Amino acid sequence: MQNGLAVVAVLLSFAPAWAEARDSFRALLSVYRCEVVNRLERIYATGDPASDRDRFIAVTVPGHPHGYVQCIFHDNQTGLYCEASSGFYYAKAGETRFYQSPATISALARIGFDTDDSKGNFNSDLTIASKPDFNAAADFILRALHDGYGARGDMRLQFNAPFAPKAPSTCMPVS
Repeated sequence: MQNGLAVVAVLLSFAPAWAEARDSFRALLSVYRCEVVNRLERIYATGDPASDRDRFIAVTVPGHPHGYVQCIFHDNQTGLYCEASSGFYYAKAGETRFYQSPATISALARIGFDTDDSKGNFNSDLTIASKPDFNAAADFILRALHDGYGARGDMRLQFNAPFAPKAPSTCMPVS
C-alpha cells in the first residue's frame, strides 16, 4: 500500500506542471491559432497547386537558438511537409554542429516528427484531405513550437509566408 501511495504522490506532484503546460498551450492557441489558420488557408488558395514554389509558412520563436517550424504544401496540395529545426543547417563548414536538447527532440517525437537529424531537420509529412482541416494543421505547428521550442502566447512569433505575408486584421486573441 505504501508503494501505491508513493506513486500517487509522485503523480500528484506533476499535476501542476501538466496544468501549466495545458494552460500555456491554450494561451498560445488563443493568440496565434487564427493567424496560422488564416495564413495556411491563403497559402492553400494561392498560386499553382501543381507547383510547390513559395507555398510555405515558417514560424520562428524569438530568442530560441534555431527554434522554428516550417511547412510546405506539396503534391497538388495533398500533403503538408513540415520540418522542425534540428540545428543541422545552422553551422557553417568547419564549425561545430548545433544539436537540439533531448527535451526538444523528445517533445517533437511525441507529436509525430521523425527525429533522425543525421541528414537534415526533423520532419513530418501530413496528409491533406480534399476538405483540409487547417485547424488541425495549425495546432500541429503550434504544438511543435510550444512543446519543442518554448513558444508562449506572450511572445511575438515571427512569420515568413510569401503568399500570406501580413497577419489578418480579423484575427484577434480570444480571452
